[in-house]
Amino acid sequence: MWKGLLAIGSFIASTNTISVPSQQIPATISRKFAENIPLVPQDGKILLGSWLDTTPGRDSPASFNERLGFYGSFFQFAQNIPLDFNNPPPVQLIDQTNTNAIMYLTVYPITLESVTPKAISDFVKQIAGFTKNGRAIFIRLAPEMNGSWFRFGQKPTAFVNMWINVVRAIRANPLCTGRVAFIWAPNIGFGYPFKGGAYSFNSTTGPDFTLLDTNNNGEYDSKDDPYKAFYPGDEYVDWVGLSTYWFGPNFPFDKNLLPNSTVFSDLLTGVNDDAKINFYDLYSTKRNKPFFIPESGAAFHQYFLRNPTASLDPGPGELAIKQAFWRQYITNPDIIKEFPNLKAICMFEYTKEEELTMRDFEITKPGTPILESFKKDLQKVEGNFAFATKNTDSTPKAPPGQSNGLSSPLGVMAYFLVILVNILF
Repeated sequence: MWKGLLAIGSFIASTNTISVPSQQIPATISRKFAENIPLVPQDGKILLGSWLDTTPGRDSPASFNERLGFYGSFFQFAQNIPLDFNNPPPVQLIDQTNTNAIMYLTVYPITLESVTPKAISDFVKQIAGFTKNGRAIFIRLAPEMNGSWFRFGQKPTAFVNMWINVVRAIRANPLCTGRVAFIWAPNIGFGYPFKGGAYSFNSTTGPDFTLLDTNNNGEYDSKDDPYKAFYPGDEYVDWVGLSTYWFGPNFPFDKNLLPNSTVFSDLLTGVNDDAKINFYDLYSTKRNKPFFIPESGAAFHQYFLRNPTASLDPGPGELAIKQAFWRQYITNPDIIKEFPNLKAICMFEYTKEEELTMRDFEITKPGTPILESFKKDLQKVEGNFAFATKNTDSTPKAPPGQSNGLSSPLGVMAYFLVILVNILF
């Protein structure tokens, strides 16, 4: 989130089992996705998962599943590159659900220069280790790279080079074939180029300036395209996405107010951005890329950080604010018609300090009317989603929304190939 911390191939293995996707493409799924992009759910479905506060004793995927009444399609964790070998992502928490949920890994470069061949090699080994053990993985690499709050931000030349090197290395490993999908996820264009950030680009010369000054007016300003300079190219991007949040209508985002009725679609289409770039149309529709909401939520501002004992005016109330937002996309019965390329949504289930306030984004907090209201709304549209399912000893499972394909001769061959690879490696 901004200023915060964003070919189905030969085979796909799921949790504790090995399986392959179907070689037959159902009539209800677009061939543009089915033939060459990993982890796209079939039959027009959407994956629904979450980024949980997995600090010990706080939350877990198993608890999320239990209170929601559905099995999350994926769960998000974050880590750095180069790897911190003493702090790996807690993938065991997904194992504990005993489902075929996908692992969603957000990867933050310490710096772009630190992503050396050695760092990339270590990362490939890590990812191959997860896939070898049956895990399908989304990788959101260096998200919000167009922002000014990360060390790797607003450095398009170095970013694109890093991205291509990492993608090539992962794809070159046979254990990752068809089981790893890369998500390219810049920050929304509202407020771009985010002047005044710790790592704002301030030069007026050089190759990066030439790339960033997309309208060639001699300035790096809000009229420049927020995304173009950072796009690595269709060949190296599987999914595209934008995080969608409601903090309030205006900076400093410290008041509890209802979102307007079009805020979700406005974020995706850029109607409020100075450059007026329709991200969804340009990068998803026209490039035939599945669309991912890599983080999302509506903030309820609890108190000012400078005065934590005084609660802020609740405005219309926490439930009203959050429900007005989730009904625009998660439980919107027409969302598939409005954004047919939308294939995954990640809920940001945190309460955390941001900007000036303590912000509560959670909608599945146990024992609350918010959770009960969300569950009622979700049950009405559950057919829109490809939730995870329980693993069994007898039936190999593909990731959510995908068939195992063991009925086809090629599928059987690929199944035994994966077994052989696991034995050899």
